[in-house]
Amino acid sequence: MQTRREILKGGLGVFALGAVGPFLNTAAGSVLSIETQQTRQTKAMSDALKAARPLAPRSFDPKPRIIDGFKFKSWFEGDDFEDNIPFHSQQNDFPNGTPPIPTEEVEIAIVGGGISGLAAAYYLREYNPVMFELHDRFGGNAQGGVINGAEYSLGSAYFITPDPGTTLDTLYNELGLPDVVRVDGDPAPVEINGKLNADIWTGLGVPKKDVPAYEAYRSLVNRMASDYPDVPFPEQWMIDLDRLSLREHIEQEVGLPIPAALAAAIQAYCYSSFAAGWEEISATLGWNFLAAEEFGRWVLPGGNAYMAEQLWQKLQVLDTNDPDHSPHLRSGRRVVDLRVQDDGRSLITWVEPDGSFSSLLAKEVVMACPKNIARHIIHDLEQDDPERYSAMRLGRRAYLVATIVVDRPIPDNFYDIFLLENPEEFPMSEGEASSFWRYTDVTNGSFAPGQNMNMLPKEPGILTLYWPLPYEAARFSLVLHDPIDTYARALTGKIKSTLDLVGLPPASVQEIRFARWGHAVPHARVGFLADGIHTIIRSPYRESVHFVNQDNWALPAIENSILDANEVAEAIKKRLG
Repeated sequence: MQTRREILKGGLGVFALGAVGPFLNTAAGSVLSIETQQTRQTKAMSDALKAARPLAPRSFDPKPRIIDGFKFKSWFEGDDFEDNIPFHSQQNDFPNGTPPIPTEEVEIAIVGGGISGLAAAYYLREYNPVMFELHDRFGGNAQGGVINGAEYSLGSAYFITPDPGTTLDTLYNELGLPDVVRVDGDPAPVEINGKLNADIWTGLGVPKKDVPAYEAYRSLVNRMASDYPDVPFPEQWMIDLDRLSLREHIEQEVGLPIPAALAAAIQAYCYSSFAAGWEEISATLGWNFLAAEEFGRWVLPGGNAYMAEQLWQKLQVLDTNDPDHSPHLRSGRRVVDLRVQDDGRSLITWVEPDGSFSSLLAKEVVMACPKNIARHIIHDLEQDDPERYSAMRLGRRAYLVATIVVDRPIPDNFYDIFLLENPEEFPMSEGEASSFWRYTDVTNGSFAPGQNMNMLPKEPGILTLYWPLPYEAARFSLVLHDPIDTYARALTGKIKSTLDLVGLPPASVQEIRFARWGHAVPHARVGFLADGIHTIIRSPYRESVHFVNQDNWALPAIENSILDANEVAEAIKKRLG
């Protein structure tokens, strides 16, 4: 039987992907002509590629679950694993005890198809890299969907306005993002006891006795924004500040008791951005986010999935440039083993959709997956580099996203609203957070209408609820028992008041969809920088294995993923010549 490579070299190119059987049937006397076979194979390839795109069409559940009168999609998006959660058990149980013989050799292999992997592939596209993605779709937690013509985000939803002429600004222009972006530069409104406060951050509408504390906090924010603690955190004061929690630093600098509403608003922001409380996260890492908010947020149609989609589209040319290694973007392939050979090349082994193992050799490797996974993929890392192996065991937090599809445009012109209810009862510790069963903020998922420059509201509209799980064992609640029912019933206890807050009746809801992310957010813990963890986990392993991911800096930020991808790409280019 011909191998895939032999067929590709025979001139069928990308048409032959997955088509060995049909092609041989034709040779044995099938009534279908080769031309008809190629047409069908081309369509199959096209359908497979479209299915893997980060911002893909979705449909309503034909048999939704009705819970408290609302229609819920009956399965999860995001981490949609059912029976076998990857990397919670042994993954490289090879039939003969060793990886299979490689059938390909490439210049560059990339493990992980989120923003980090897509950006690395884009910067290295001249080398025609091959990229592996665990999920069926690329994008990581920057995935999204399109339903009834409305884009929505399954996870990350915005990023910070770039400085002109920077690496980020250049990439965003190359991807055409300024053509569709809508900038949100207003402070996020805060809901307190069912009423909106348009700008609590400056002390608007708060008791007079609390105004000095709000003013002192606002002064601190302005000071941190002017001396922004940005990666790679080059100044010593930034490392020293990392030894304090964000809460400790704010309380020290404000010098006054922090009013309950302000403390709850800061905590809600930290939960929403970090899935961790201000008492848990590093002051340096916390201010990296809080101060950056002063520069304004860029919102795209479908959130950050739009950026992932543009990167994915740019990489489609790889199969044309290098048909011998098609497909270059390989979704639904779980990399389980990486072994650096004596000659410096890496043997990478993955699981095919049918459960079989395949291998290739790569001169350079970019590990764009979380470090907690990478430490198990790299063969014998614990014995070979115990310091790195230990450092790569990072704390990670989970969260849930609920997408509410409504049958009309969102009436209020807001982007994000933090929901505090009674600030005195807002959780202020990990222990309290474990019983905090509700979402922290609601965003207008239709805020960015795309190329409709008149900014007309979309129909149907999208509301996105962010439900952080800011405690260590929370991810188990996303897989045990009946999580759809558990979270749906908790959500419906509050959803009517949220709909009323934004001017929508319950009858407008067409469907509610959950996306779960079990290991999504690196824990930006106190001391992460001061302990030098970033230095250990970012450095290349055996020179040819490189690391790019948001957890390089324990910051769930799209900007850091892109900048590290660019840095690693430049290093690889120098090595390859």
